[in-house]
Amino acid sequence: MPHYLMRHRDSVLAAFVLLALTGLALLSIFLLMPPKPVPATAPATEFSAERAMQHVNRIAAQPHAMGTAAHAQVRAYLLQQMQELGLNPQVQEALAAEDQGAVANVGYVYNLLGRVKGTGGGREAILLVAHYDSQPNTLGAGDDAAGVAAILETVRALKHSEPLQQDVIVLLTDGEEYGLFGARAFLEHPWAREVALVLNVEARGNKGPSMTFELSPQNGWIARRFIEAAPYPFVSSLAYEIYSRMPNDTDFTIFKDAGYTGLNSAFIGGLAHYHKATDSPENLSRESLQHHGSNMLALVRHFGQLSLSQTKAPDIVFFNFINGWVIHYRLGLNVFFVALGALLLLATVKVAQRKKMATGRQVIAGVGAYLLLLVAVAGLFVPVNGLVLSLLPSGGLGGVYGADQFFIAYLLLAVGLFILLSWLVLRWLPLFPLLLGVFILQFVLMGVLALLVPAAAYLLLFPLLFGMGGVLLVLLQELHQKPDRGWGYALILLLAALPAVFIIMPIAYSVFLAFELQMPVASMALLTLLLGLLLPLLVLLERSYRWRFVPLLPLVLLVVGVLQVWRAVAGEQPSAETPLHSQVAYYLNADAGKAYWVSGTEQFDEWKQQFFTAAQAGPLEEVYPHAQRRQLKNQAEPLALAPPVAQVLADSVVGDERLLRLRLSSPRGAAHLEVILQPGTTDTLQSIKLSGKALHPQPISAPSGNVFHIRYYGLPIRKEAELEVRLKTGVPLHLLLYDHTLALPQELVRQPMPPHIIPSQGRDSNLTVVRQQYTF
Repeated sequence: MPHYLMRHRDSVLAAFVLLALTGLALLSIFLLMPPKPVPATAPATEFSAERAMQHVNRIAAQPHAMGTAAHAQVRAYLLQQMQELGLNPQVQEALAAEDQGAVANVGYVYNLLGRVKGTGGGREAILLVAHYDSQPNTLGAGDDAAGVAAILETVRALKHSEPLQQDVIVLLTDGEEYGLFGARAFLEHPWAREVALVLNVEARGNKGPSMTFELSPQNGWIARRFIEAAPYPFVSSLAYEIYSRMPNDTDFTIFKDAGYTGLNSAFIGGLAHYHKATDSPENLSRESLQHHGSNMLALVRHFGQLSLSQTKAPDIVFFNFINGWVIHYRLGLNVFFVALGALLLLATVKVAQRKKMATGRQVIAGVGAYLLLLVAVAGLFVPVNGLVLSLLPSGGLGGVYGADQFFIAYLLLAVGLFILLSWLVLRWLPLFPLLLGVFILQFVLMGVLALLVPAAAYLLLFPLLFGMGGVLLVLLQELHQKPDRGWGYALILLLAALPAVFIIMPIAYSVFLAFELQMPVASMALLTLLLGLLLPLLVLLERSYRWRFVPLLPLVLLVVGVLQVWRAVAGEQPSAETPLHSQVAYYLNADAGKAYWVSGTEQFDEWKQQFFTAAQAGPLEEVYPHAQRRQLKNQAEPLALAPPVAQVLADSVVGDERLLRLRLSSPRGAAHLEVILQPGTTDTLQSIKLSGKALHPQPISAPSGNVFHIRYYGLPIRKEAELEVRLKTGVPLHLLLYDHTLALPQELVRQPMPPHIIPSQGRDSNLTVVRQQYTF
């Protein structure tokens, strides 16, 4: 260790470095926050979040899943608003299906379409997309009333502006939550052939910046145009690469897979409110809504005056840096930057060796030591996070309300542990060999990224280039040896750390927000990469705040981190503001006259306990012949609920083929139906059509023989469907018919749900299902 650092007791310099690093880290996150909301009194040509909130309040007044009465009321409101905006709206009624898996999923949708005419020929239209249906147990203010409101307010502002060259098509889709059905159906609409560009807005929470996390392939043209036009861009090719490898889908997935060019934006803060009753207008961030709309309006105005005949170009690298400044460059330049990094790394190692700051053996030891540090710090959060999850009332399922509080806690623990472990390593290994080990290991990781995910290599590339450049300059200027040049040493290293802080820190924070306590290790691993590049400054701080030979700074950080963990956990205790999520559903087998309370989770709460007094765990075979998923179940009082009806419309035989047409209906006015067909043998069934749509479900093994499973979401207003089955003659067909209403039978709920408990998210919670069997 240089004598300069060993003798360093300059508290002023140490305080400056500490404040600078803390300030830069906070600033790197703060600069990504969404803009302030524009008031309703703003000029008519501007987007106003306060004006848009009027739509959110009406759309998100109650849960409005497809097939419900509330859904129809929202549709009527939106049609009226579109008419007042001069969009001449139309309703696309259609049946859409997704039957590639074992279960055939079908949705009956009411898409809402409108159009703002441009001065051109209308053959290169811009499509604005958001979905107006909600999940069954949420008001859906963020997901996706905010997106719908952003589109309506954007159209209003456009109407007060100069006309665009290109047409703007508004598409408010139905059935996104149950299977992207509205987007699938729109591809069959004549206007789909005129779309040249798609802008989709979504949400996976209720706050945070509107992140443009997904782009269509060959994104060079669209990415550059977005960077040029968006007033508040939050975008990165890293997010593009990550999301393209994830199984998550939105409406934009349908358009992307169909070859359309476009962008997908969403805010992801507030995961605990996602698909929950707390996704309400009062909990929705006005700043996030403003971010949605400000970008959308600017993009529509920009693209609306361009030719959209050529919207594809090779992928590029792009990422936010400072205050909305987005850096972008051709993917091929990675080769130059990697080569430059290799030269810098070689030069830094050689200069360090020449100045006798490191030997070859020490450098190798430094690589191994930093690898251990990286694994130890990131790996610590496996047991720590497990302990935290065990202390949470809901086990952390569905997100936490204080995600920022947990991030601060984990950040303190990670920094404290890294400094403490570095102190231990530096007792037998000098600083510069360890720092060179950081550079070499991160260069290897960056090289792997450059080969496998080239658009994401920037994450380590530029922090490394500047980090190595700063250390090389310190070595060449002999600043590490001169006590009277301490400020120069610190300032150079701080400037060299700017790219690391402003590139890695926001990504680590965003990754934590995206996955919260489900996957904190990834965020902490990114943070450890950043800490490695800050190692000389952290060592300076540790030695300045050391008490005798005790590493005081990391110990204080660890203690404060533990206290912050306790504070964050305490903030998750159930209350009206931070309610517990409880999953309960009621299933009635009308044939057997038996009913069951069912839950997909085995966690109990004071309200849920009333239903499961003699609970068992296992598949729900009493209702579904092919059930396999383990669930909690308890016998319930069977109610005299009207079962769904299968009525024969036609039953004819031609040769060895039998044609059976049935009318399926729900006297209870259910939102959804399920159909399970049990033929004598697998080859008995020759074809299946539901309301004219050919379906191809795969056979599913069951103890009583193979079955074919169909889910029909969003029953039309008449609450009927027509099933047509072609099968071999002489073989009976058993049909199990289920209908779903999106509430529990209140006459069986003895103890009302208290304010600090709400229904859990998902289509299997707060549900009443009635089954009836038929044989034809």
